[in-house]
Amino acid sequence: MVITFSLILQMVGIALLMTALYLIIGIIPGTDETSVLVPMTLILVTLKLNPLVIMAGFIAAVVTLNIADSIPTAITSIPGGVMSTPLVGHSQTLKKHGLTSYSVQWMMLGSLIGVLVSFPIALAFWGIFEFISVQTGLEISNFIKRYNEYIFLGGAILMSLTSKEKVVSLLSIVPFGFATAFLRNPGLIINNTLLNTLIGGRTLSMTPFFLSITTGPLVFALFELFFPSVFKNQKVEGKMTVILDDDVKKTKHGHKKIIAKTGIASALGSLLFFMSPVGVTMMLGEFATKDEKDEVQQALQGVSAVNGLSSATYLAGIMISLFVFAFPISPAALGPGSVIFSPGGPIILEGNAGLAVPKGYLLIAIVIGLVIGLSLTVWLGMKYSHKMTELVFKYISQETVLIFLFSIIALLSFAEAGLYGLIIVVSVGLLSGWLNKKGAGYGVQFMALYAGGLFITILKALF
Repeated sequence: MVITFSLILQMVGIALLMTALYLIIGIIPGTDETSVLVPMTLILVTLKLNPLVIMAGFIAAVVTLNIADSIPTAITSIPGGVMSTPLVGHSQTLKKHGLTSYSVQWMMLGSLIGVLVSFPIALAFWGIFEFISVQTGLEISNFIKRYNEYIFLGGAILMSLTSKEKVVSLLSIVPFGFATAFLRNPGLIINNTLLNTLIGGRTLSMTPFFLSITTGPLVFALFELFFPSVFKNQKVEGKMTVILDDDVKKTKHGHKKIIAKTGIASALGSLLFFMSPVGVTMMLGEFATKDEKDEVQQALQGVSAVNGLSSATYLAGIMISLFVFAFPISPAALGPGSVIFSPGGPIILEGNAGLAVPKGYLLIAIVIGLVIGLSLTVWLGMKYSHKMTELVFKYISQETVLIFLFSIIALLSFAEAGLYGLIIVVSVGLLSGWLNKKGAGYGVQFMALYAGGLFITILKALF
């Protein structure tokens, strides 16, 4: 593979497109990071674009979404996504003091710090592990691949133990992993004519299962509307009134302290890449503000640190998984990056069979995605945050985005496995959504999905 001027233009073009798209999606309230990133990444893969183009677009989308979903949180106190939920309290405090626009600026700056801190940390990880490999002859990625299912099982257990609903998460690992492994290839356990007809004797890829898990909460929420009591409680009439503060007020609170605490929190978040980004963001976001007595200073530190952590945990998790392990070892890689890391996916690293993608080339694609996504989103966010929020809230409904996403999901699932693919998305989506509601989050489910083959092997050995 050679990087040509034409290929660079394609990477820049797709990064610009994904930045524009996810800037709009990020401002819409209630959009979950994984459920909106996976379908569009799958579209890029389905179009058979160059792996470097896919990577540039994916990184631009991740960076943009992490920044954009904080804008409506600052202006309206309505979280744009899961990762922006910890911002709500701090945003309300700053809104009360007339510092809304100023808080947006600190959110943008926090994201910039998060990226600038996590990027060299990820590269340092890569360099250290490469040095160890050269000196000892130990191929860490090969070692991990050999025991990958055991590692994912261990990861699922670790994530369960660090979640709020520990018992539910632990109890869900084996049944969910077994169910998804069985549905991928039912012929391993039973020989059923109807099932063979539906799947055409194939072993399915991970695609329908990624889509099922990422859209599970949405599928289950829609299913619940069939119950009259739930429908009655969820029914909303009339228009929602949202007040957009438009201020230019600033404050002379300790800027250096905010920057330093954001940098430290981002560095710690990068080192904890193997843990849940949401959990790490909430934990370290609290740590960055707990010793501050002044209400405004605490809120400014909070919005900056949370945004820095959000960007840092995602970027470090994806880069370290890609360059060090060549394997999805972090929740960010397992969830939003699941398509990138899927077996037979677009990125086949140098030295493996198939289309080799040198890591240096991947780094170029990541830098292009980062620079375009970060610079455009920060500039537009600083300058036009109020106008963009007003336009999106007025003219783009959440239902429009949901219909768009479900259409993509139905198309990709049917293209992958026909009617069986649609059945999987609905059935596994319902199960995933129910587990999510009970406390078994995305991280646990994705780990269990990857460990599923181990449960089938153990069952066959026993019987």
